[in-house]
Amino acid sequence: MRGLEEIYLKGFGYDKYLGIASQDELEKLEELYKNIVISDEFVNKIKTINKKVSVLISVETWCPFARVFLTTLRKVNEINHIFDLSLITYGRGVSELAGYVKINEDDFVVPTAVFLDNNFSKLRVFNGFPEKYHKEDTLDTIDATRNYLKGKSVNDILEDILKIF
Repeated sequence: MRGLEEIYLKGFGYDKYLGIASQDELEKLEELYKNIVISDEFVNKIKTINKKVSVLISVETWCPFARVFLTTLRKVNEINHIFDLSLITYGRGVSELAGYVKINEDDFVVPTAVFLDNNFSKLRVFNGFPEKYHKEDTLDTIDATRNYLKGKSVNDILEDILKIF
């Protein structure tokens, strides 16, 4: 074993993530689940995908951005199980994953997700929020951030991560 594969295989699943969440965090996850609606365009695209991708994700239950990202992946997998998830903590992300994805410790956030091919080579990295948000001032207002954290920008997340297919 080597590198990303080793980290992936040491991770934990979504059920364990739920098991370590507080009652308040579980309630927020459930509310998000109810609020996130995937557009018909993306539902149709997701249904046509015929391969699975492993995703190694550094998360924490307290992080609202991680909750949005994981809930989005949960919704995708309910349509078509295309993502096999392996979760690690922020601490393991910084110490073990950051170097592989070439993210400086000061810039490493949760969620940071690495989409992997069959050989555990990196296909794409999702760092905190969609790539276009890094280039634009998309989350620079309180309302924009609130809307994102309520799951209203799920299609932006999907646009970003579905580029691997």
